[in-house]
Amino acid sequence: MEDEKDGVVLEVRIAGPVLKAVDAWIARHDDPKPSRAEAVARLVAGRLGAQAPSTVLPNIVTGRDIV
Repeated sequence: MEDEKDGVVLEVRIAGPVLKAVDAWIARHDDPKPSRAEAVARLVAGRLGAQAPSTVLPNIVTGRDIV
């Protein structure tokens, strides 16, 4: 099993509308803004309940926040 502390490098392809929603989510954060990789990791962790979500998730179609 991979080391949970360091994580696993995971390569994913994200389509344009989803990537725009991730970028919109990043833009709403104060500096220093999270990288795309960090943003995706936070969004996934929050949605799965692996960590307490610190923010709401963006709607992948509109880019607006959803609960």
